[in-house]
Amino acid sequence: MPIATPTETSVRAAPAPPPKYHEPVQGTVFHGDGREEDLLRHLRSLPSLSPSETSGLSLRDRSQRVLNAIHEFGKGENRYLMSVGETKGRQVEDLVRSKKPKLILELGSYVGYSGISFSRHLPELYHSSTFPRDWSAAPTSQDRAGYISLEKSEVYAETAAGAVELAGLDKVVKIVVGSSTTSIKSLRKTLDMPRPMKFDMVFLDHLKPLYTIDLKVLEEEGLVGRGTVLVADNVVKPGNPAYLSWVRATPAQKRQALNLGPLSTQPQLTPNPSSDDEWLTAFRDGPIDETRWVPPEAEGVTSKGDPSLIYESQMLDGWDESQMLDGWDPYTGEKDACEVSTCVGREE
Repeated sequence: MPIATPTETSVRAAPAPPPKYHEPVQGTVFHGDGREEDLLRHLRSLPSLSPSETSGLSLRDRSQRVLNAIHEFGKGENRYLMSVGETKGRQVEDLVRSKKPKLILELGSYVGYSGISFSRHLPELYHSSTFPRDWSAAPTSQDRAGYISLEKSEVYAETAAGAVELAGLDKVVKIVVGSSTTSIKSLRKTLDMPRPMKFDMVFLDHLKPLYTIDLKVLEEEGLVGRGTVLVADNVVKPGNPAYLSWVRATPAQKRQALNLGPLSTQPQLTPNPSSDDEWLTAFRDGPIDETRWVPPEAEGVTSKGDPSLIYESQMLDGWDESQMLDGWDPYTGEKDACEVSTCVGREE
């Protein structure tokens, strides 16, 4: 069953591909070489982002200035930024406005672009709620709203926090520093989230091999469940067959794979489909076996997840079904897309 997208997207013209600013970056140094620290210094130096210039702006306009500044910085030589970008980002923003999630979890803060883009709708949707910085003052856990972002790199977390503050969203966004998989295991304690409280939306945009194990841990911890919307970036570039296989599989397929036990070595990765029209049907019958491998970055955490959960999963890849894969890397122009998977219940 297709995921419903907001009505307003159906009347828009499909966006044009972005200009190409960088060559494809896979296999090259494209992060962690000082550009993230340079970005934060650059943002803080811009007069247009100073408190005197932004204090009178609406939250939407103030945050957009920061997003524009991040994007412009990323156009420069050796400044490619692995952010979601405007095309895919606006599609996810439409989803936020449509689904109205109250609690959003992000895996991978990076420099804060997606956190700013998606979290800025929460104060408008839940203006009377208590946000993460002041959660201790919430009368009950149901009065909480906010955007929780997990980031392994202290440098990236500092950059993201600085950008979020300039955007005026520091009370809305809470960044938790540490490995995503281990952070998820302790997230209920970290955030004081009693069961059965869960996240309404999860945005995955971190190390690609961790997508599947991290989702399994979220399932096991009861942090996702009926109604949770999963949005996974980069499922086309570079691709993530294992994750797509897990969210598109039936409970029976997942249980069968789990019964075989974990893999001791990384399997050969299944290649991406060769044409656009294959993407919506690909990976529904496998490679489910690839989900049995747990990368070393999970730091020894294993999980069977909750194979009984049922997802309705489809690529958020077009502004209508006649325009496939019209999402792009914002700097290289390469085709890309997000996978949107809504948990509709469980098979008992």
